[in-house]
Amino acid sequence: MKKFEDIEWKKHQLGPGFVQGLLMLDSGIELSIVAGSGMHCSSKDGVAKPVDILKLDEILSFEVCVFGDPDFETEMDDEVLGWQSREEINELIIKHS
Repeated sequence: MKKFEDIEWKKHQLGPGFVQGLLMLDSGIELSIVAGSGMHCSSKDGVAKPVDILKLDEILSFEVCVFGDPDFETEMDDEVLGWQSREEINELIIKHS
């Protein structure tokens, strides 16, 4: 079973200070996990601020979108889930696997 530690991180297309992690589940559903200033995330000091891949441990919560699950998209009206902890992301992985 995949988990948070299996997410592949890269710089987000928004540029410096933003990161994106992608995780493709065996069910064909993909999770996009992002963080950076102005996103629905928080760092150890409690605010969303610019981040980089080398400092992922400073991020406490992330913004998550689930792609490929029609129930999620209908239910959420294509919105994202904000302020998701690592544990909550692991729960999403289990739910959508």
